[in-house]
Amino acid sequence: MNRLSRLLVVDDEEVICQGCRRIFAPQGFEVETSTDSGRGLSLACDQDFDAILLDVRMPAIDGIQFLQQFRARKPDVPVILITGYPSIPDAAAAMRLGAVDYVTKPFTPEEISQAVRRSLGRTEAARSEAPASPPPRAEPWVTPKLDLRFVGQSWLEMGEGPVRVGALLAPSEGAGVDGISLPQAGDAVYQGLPLAGLTVAGKLKGTLPSPVSGVVVAVNPELPQRLPALWEDPFREGWIASIAPARLEEEAGNCRPRRVILANADPAAARDQCGRLTALGCQVCVVGGWEELALAMPDSDCRAVILDADSLGQRGPELAGQVKQAAPSMRIVVISSASSDREIAYRRHGIFYYSLAPFADQEILEIIASVFRPRQRWLSQDERRTASAESAGSIFITNRSGKQVGLLVAGGLLSREDGLGWHVRHRLLDRLYPMRTAAAMGHINQGKILLAASMCDRLLLLVSKDMGRLPGSLVRDAEGLIVSLPGDNGGKTTTLAVQPASPGLGLAGHDDQTMAALSEHVVHEMESC
Repeated sequence: MNRLSRLLVVDDEEVICQGCRRIFAPQGFEVETSTDSGRGLSLACDQDFDAILLDVRMPAIDGIQFLQQFRARKPDVPVILITGYPSIPDAAAAMRLGAVDYVTKPFTPEEISQAVRRSLGRTEAARSEAPASPPPRAEPWVTPKLDLRFVGQSWLEMGEGPVRVGALLAPSEGAGVDGISLPQAGDAVYQGLPLAGLTVAGKLKGTLPSPVSGVVVAVNPELPQRLPALWEDPFREGWIASIAPARLEEEAGNCRPRRVILANADPAAARDQCGRLTALGCQVCVVGGWEELALAMPDSDCRAVILDADSLGQRGPELAGQVKQAAPSMRIVVISSASSDREIAYRRHGIFYYSLAPFADQEILEIIASVFRPRQRWLSQDERRTASAESAGSIFITNRSGKQVGLLVAGGLLSREDGLGWHVRHRLLDRLYPMRTAAAMGHINQGKILLAASMCDRLLLLVSKDMGRLPGSLVRDAEGLIVSLPGDNGGKTTTLAVQPASPGLGLAGHDDQTMAALSEHVVHEMESC
């Protein structure tokens, strides 16, 4: 952690304080918060902070008064004002008192992060010096012929207009699969939610998520007869559909390349292995030693280091130890052409996988699939208690367009401590939206819909309904064709209908990845109303 790392947040809204903590703590900041302006002023004056986020409108001592008193004690600490009530007099007074920036609620994590980084950048500028000599450089990333991005096991080929999408399966994942349920041209699909379904003996085995939201314009008619193409030739013969993206620029951050570092001291062997990995859609950085490897590891899309035991010899286990110490979460894969007495030395460093000749068969595909398989997130006991205490049947926010938006949910679907409600609330907290909640209503009738609609500018009605689609499928129904809506609600209400995993389960049977994707689209609807 560098010395510009202590941040104080003073805001009488707990959601803003906790939201800032959630944004800045992963960035390496030590975050202190206070919802009491008097206590916050004492903290600011008595302790050393590198930047302060300060609300303007607070009881007791408001932001301008806080700034006046604080500047008398500490004239140089950057202060960024945040407010839901922007005004020219406040802005002018703040700048006269030395505020370095002024951010308006509601703001995005990116906006508040940029404001803080700008303020710290001004402080750091004088300390920056050019290095005496350029540092060693890692080899450039070798990329596949196709510009591929992945969401879990699904891929899309980046480009203009409609994009091709599909899935890369490991042979073990395709074992026994004898059928596939494909979308139809004209279907709306959503990132992270089902695009296609795999069947075994007529029963659904699993679903393949769409890597992007949009409308299906074409499907691969040959795929049902050539299912092994999903793992034998996924990017040519195994594509699933062509999709006209609805918001690719917005969703592109979730579409990541698959990057691996290949440490191999034999140039000829490295070229061959690199070619095999790029054929699996990976971007590869080939390195020969620790200095190059250390430069490539910080790449956020890189999940694994593949060490070639034959070429590295006695240096290999030491290199594995250096990787483990520098990046404990990095997955280390060791490959060898034959059994070696160094396997024990490698395993002492907690490697992810040790394999004999994985490029000779399809084992390397199994390894890559394991490396990039999405990790399930499990709730802590504190999170479970908080989620349970916040159970709700409706949530209301003011979105960034200034509209009051309500989310009304039937049957207590937001009440599950590890379900959709938890994901929706935490996404809204991540975006720093203050929320108003109401208790679950049980069965929702037209009167309750009308009542909720009268309390906001737009109302989203979230229901679980059997529509004969793949489990987890989402249908946005603005015309009331799926769920009957009151005719006199002023056109305020849009239904989001979700296909249940099994009859009677509502949303309870879906896995965590599906819940996370569903919540992202629910929150997007609330933001874009």
